[in-house]
Amino acid sequence: LAAILDRAMKFVLALIGLAAAAGFQPQMQPAVARHSLLRRSASGMVGPRPIHRPDGFTSVFTVEKATPEQMKDLGVDNWPTWSTRGSVKYMVGERSLLKVYSGNELSHIIAGKMEIIPEETGVPVLVQPGDFVTFPDEFRCYWHVIEEVRKHYYLYD
Repeated sequence: LAAILDRAMKFVLALIGLAAAAGFQPQMQPAVARHSLLRRSASGMVGPRPIHRPDGFTSVFTVEKATPEQMKDLGVDNWPTWSTRGSVKYMVGERSLLKVYSGNELSHIIAGKMEIIPEETGVPVLVQPGDFVTFPDEFRCYWHVIEEVRKHYYLYD
């Protein structure tokens, strides 16, 4: 199996080299395909989508309890999962270095607790299981992990 994987990796690297030599510039995509799970129902849009855009365009930092209806409509259980377990950046009991979001993210906290400390206000906001958290593009904050956090997340434009 290791030999097959090694040959497959060499093949992929060779293809990338040929594409680069031909002038092909790949567009980097996030780990989550943006809007890929979005679908329409009789009641409107369902599936992953921004929920904290007061003006319809710009996301704002928001923490609110998720309702069962939102969870179902957004398909949260199908989103990728991430955890602070083993993270050097987000250790329990430690305040992180400044984190600047390079895109919009909607998270649903599955387990654990943390404080999000917006750089702009310096006022900690408690985040815990059952919360939806919107992190807007270019949002600057610190994390203070109180208990190991596990979350579902969705990245969007």
